[in-house]
Amino acid sequence: MVERVIAEPLLTDRLSLAPWSAGGVQLLARLAAQAEVMRFIGPGTPWPPERSAEVSTRCDDHWTRHGFGWRVAVARETGNPLGFIALSFAGDGAGVDPGEYEIGWWLEPSAWGRGLAREGAAAVRDEAFSRISAPSVLARIAPANAASLGVAGAIGMTPEGESRGRSGEPIAVLRVTARDWQTRSEQGPTA
Repeated sequence: MVERVIAEPLLTDRLSLAPWSAGGVQLLARLAAQAEVMRFIGPGTPWPPERSAEVSTRCDDHWTRHGFGWRVAVARETGNPLGFIALSFAGDGAGVDPGEYEIGWWLEPSAWGRGLAREGAAAVRDEAFSRISAPSVLARIAPANAASLGVAGAIGMTPEGESRGRSGEPIAVLRVTARDWQTRSEQGPTA
Protein backbone atom coordinates (compact mmCIF):
# COMPACT_ATOMS: atom_id res chain seq x y z
CA MET A 1 0.00 0.00 0.00
CA VAL A 2 1.22 3.50 -0.81
CA GLU A 3 1.64 5.67 2.26
CA ARG A 4 -0.10 9.04 2.15
CA VAL A 5 2.25 12.03 2.00
CA ILE A 6 1.50 14.45 4.80
CA ALA A 7 1.36 17.94 3.34
CA GLU A 8 0.87 21.12 5.30
CA PRO A 9 -1.85 23.61 4.47
CA LEU A 10 -0.75 26.36 2.12
CA LEU A 11 -1.36 29.77 3.67
CA THR A 12 -2.11 32.97 1.78
CA ASP A 13 -3.14 36.33 3.19
CA ARG A 14 -6.80 35.28 3.35
CA LEU A 15 -6.89 31.51 2.78
CA SER A 16 -5.75 28.28 4.31
CA LEU A 17 -5.57 25.62 1.62
CA ALA A 18 -5.83 22.31 3.44
CA PRO A 19 -4.98 19.01 1.74
CA TRP A 20 -8.05 17.06 0.67
CA SER A 21 -9.71 14.90 3.27
CA ALA A 22 -12.86 12.80 3.17
CA GLY A 23 -14.66 15.65 4.94
CA GLY A 24 -14.47 17.65 1.71
CA VAL A 25 -17.19 15.52 0.16
CA GLN A 26 -19.98 17.51 1.87
CA LEU A 27 -18.62 20.81 0.57
CA LEU A 28 -18.11 19.28 -2.87
CA ALA A 29 -21.67 17.91 -2.90
CA ARG A 30 -23.06 21.31 -1.89
CA LEU A 31 -21.10 23.20 -4.56
CA ALA A 32 -21.70 20.58 -7.26
CA ALA A 33 -25.46 20.76 -6.66
CA GLN A 34 -25.54 24.49 -7.54
CA ALA A 35 -26.31 25.24 -11.18
CA GLU A 36 -24.51 28.59 -10.87
CA VAL A 37 -21.26 26.86 -9.81
CA MET A 38 -21.53 24.04 -12.35
CA ARG A 39 -22.48 26.02 -15.45
CA PHE A 40 -18.87 26.00 -16.75
CA ILE A 41 -17.82 22.56 -15.46
CA GLY A 42 -18.16 19.57 -17.77
CA PRO A 43 -21.58 19.50 -19.41
CA GLY A 44 -22.69 22.45 -17.25
CA THR A 45 -25.19 20.60 -15.06
CA PRO A 46 -25.29 19.90 -11.31
CA TRP A 47 -24.02 16.57 -10.03
CA PRO A 48 -25.98 14.05 -7.98
CA PRO A 49 -24.50 13.27 -4.52
CA GLU A 50 -23.13 9.95 -5.79
CA ARG A 51 -20.94 11.73 -8.34
CA SER A 52 -19.56 14.03 -5.64
CA ALA A 53 -18.76 11.00 -3.47
CA GLU A 54 -16.99 9.34 -6.41
CA VAL A 55 -14.93 12.46 -7.15
CA SER A 56 -14.08 12.79 -3.45
CA THR A 57 -12.75 9.23 -3.42
CA ARG A 58 -10.62 10.00 -6.49
CA CYS A 59 -9.29 13.16 -4.80
CA ASP A 60 -8.30 11.15 -1.73
CA ASP A 61 -6.67 8.47 -3.89
CA HIS A 62 -4.75 11.11 -5.87
CA TRP A 63 -3.26 12.55 -2.64
CA THR A 64 -2.32 9.07 -1.45
CA ARG A 65 -0.63 8.13 -4.74
CA HIS A 66 1.02 11.44 -5.63
CA GLY A 67 1.35 13.61 -2.52
CA PHE A 68 -0.62 16.52 -3.98
CA GLY A 69 -4.14 17.19 -5.20
CA TRP A 70 -7.29 19.11 -4.40
CA ARG A 71 -7.15 21.46 -1.42
CA VAL A 72 -10.06 22.81 0.61
CA ALA A 73 -9.98 26.62 0.61
CA VAL A 74 -10.89 27.95 4.06
CA ALA A 75 -11.25 31.63 4.91
CA ARG A 76 -8.58 32.33 7.54
CA GLU A 77 -10.62 35.10 9.15
CA THR A 78 -13.78 33.04 9.71
CA GLY A 79 -12.71 29.40 9.36
CA ASN A 80 -15.48 28.88 6.79
CA PRO A 81 -14.77 26.56 3.85
CA LEU A 82 -15.20 28.47 0.58
CA GLY A 83 -14.38 25.87 -2.06
CA PHE A 84 -11.40 24.15 -3.63
CA ILE A 85 -8.14 24.95 -5.34
CA ALA A 86 -6.79 21.89 -7.11
CA LEU A 87 -3.56 20.60 -8.56
CA SER A 88 -3.84 17.14 -10.03
CA PHE A 89 -2.98 15.11 -13.07
CA ALA A 90 -5.49 15.81 -15.85
CA GLY A 91 -6.38 12.14 -16.27
CA ASP A 92 -7.99 10.24 -19.09
CA GLY A 93 -10.52 11.97 -21.32
CA ALA A 94 -9.53 15.49 -20.25
CA GLY A 95 -8.78 16.64 -23.81
CA VAL A 96 -5.08 16.96 -22.95
CA ASP A 97 -2.31 14.50 -22.11
CA PRO A 98 -3.51 12.60 -19.00
CA GLY A 99 -0.13 13.17 -17.29
CA GLU A 100 -0.34 16.96 -17.48
CA TYR A 101 -0.35 18.88 -14.20
CA GLU A 102 -3.68 20.70 -14.09
CA ILE A 103 -4.80 23.52 -11.82
CA GLY A 104 -8.41 24.43 -11.15
CA TRP A 105 -10.64 26.28 -8.73
CA TRP A 106 -14.22 26.07 -7.48
CA LEU A 107 -15.50 28.64 -5.02
CA GLU A 108 -18.81 29.47 -3.38
CA PRO A 109 -20.65 32.20 -5.33
CA SER A 110 -20.42 34.40 -2.22
CA ALA A 111 -16.62 34.29 -2.58
CA TRP A 112 -16.58 35.30 -6.25
CA GLY A 113 -15.16 38.63 -7.37
CA ARG A 114 -12.90 39.11 -4.35
CA GLY A 115 -9.60 37.81 -5.77
CA LEU A 116 -9.70 34.62 -3.68
CA ALA A 117 -9.46 32.23 -6.63
CA ARG A 118 -6.42 34.15 -7.91
CA GLU A 119 -4.83 34.15 -4.45
CA GLY A 120 -5.37 30.42 -3.95
CA ALA A 121 -4.42 29.48 -7.51
CA ALA A 122 -1.14 31.45 -7.22
CA ALA A 123 -0.25 29.51 -4.05
CA VAL A 124 -0.99 26.16 -5.69
CA ARG A 125 0.91 27.19 -8.84
CA ASP A 126 3.91 28.05 -6.65
CA GLU A 127 3.65 24.68 -4.90
CA ALA A 128 3.54 22.92 -8.28
CA PHE A 129 6.83 24.46 -9.31
CA SER A 130 8.66 24.60 -5.98
CA ARG A 131 7.64 21.47 -4.04
CA ILE A 132 6.44 19.19 -6.84
CA SER A 133 8.84 20.31 -9.61
CA ALA A 134 6.18 20.27 -12.32
CA PRO A 135 7.61 21.31 -15.72
CA SER A 136 4.40 23.22 -16.48
CA VAL A 137 0.84 23.63 -15.26
CA LEU A 138 -2.24 23.95 -17.43
CA ALA A 139 -5.84 24.94 -16.92
CA ARG A 140 -8.82 23.71 -18.94
CA ILE A 141 -11.48 26.43 -18.92
CA ALA A 142 -14.81 26.86 -20.70
CA PRO A 143 -14.23 29.64 -23.26
CA ALA A 144 -17.28 31.56 -21.95
CA ASN A 145 -15.95 31.57 -18.37
CA ALA A 146 -14.40 35.05 -18.42
CA ALA A 147 -13.79 35.10 -14.66
CA SER A 148 -11.71 31.90 -14.69
CA LEU A 149 -9.86 33.00 -17.82
CA GLY A 150 -8.99 36.17 -15.88
CA VAL A 151 -7.70 34.14 -12.92
CA ALA A 152 -5.55 32.03 -15.25
CA GLY A 153 -4.09 35.15 -16.85
CA ALA A 154 -3.46 36.73 -13.46
CA ILE A 155 -1.31 33.76 -12.39
CA GLY A 156 0.77 33.92 -15.57
CA MET A 157 -1.02 31.42 -17.80
CA THR A 158 -1.23 32.08 -21.51
CA PRO A 159 -3.56 30.54 -24.10
CA GLU A 160 -2.18 27.42 -25.76
CA GLY A 161 -5.11 26.15 -27.80
CA GLU A 162 -8.50 24.54 -27.63
CA SER A 163 -9.74 21.02 -27.04
CA ARG A 164 -12.78 19.09 -25.84
CA GLY A 165 -13.43 18.00 -22.27
CA ARG A 166 -14.72 14.70 -20.93
CA SER A 167 -18.32 15.51 -21.89
CA GLY A 168 -17.38 16.84 -25.32
CA GLU A 169 -17.60 20.46 -24.15
CA PRO A 170 -15.21 22.99 -25.70
CA ILE A 171 -12.31 24.01 -23.48
CA ALA A 172 -9.61 26.63 -23.74
CA VAL A 173 -6.21 25.31 -22.68
CA LEU A 174 -3.89 27.74 -20.91
CA ARG A 175 -0.42 27.04 -19.55
CA VAL A 176 2.43 28.45 -17.51
CA THR A 177 5.84 26.78 -17.60
CA ALA A 178 8.26 26.45 -14.71
CA ARG A 179 10.75 28.52 -16.70
CA ASP A 180 8.27 31.38 -17.22
CA TRP A 181 7.29 31.21 -13.54
CA GLN A 182 10.94 31.34 -12.48
CA THR A 183 11.63 34.31 -14.76
CA ARG A 184 8.62 36.21 -13.36
CA SER A 185 9.62 35.30 -9.79
CA GLU A 186 13.10 36.73 -10.34
CA GLN A 187 11.58 39.95 -11.71
CA GLY A 188 9.57 40.55 -8.53
CA PRO A 189 6.28 39.76 -6.83
CA THR A 190 3.47 38.34 -8.97
CA ALA A 191 -0.02 37.07 -8.34
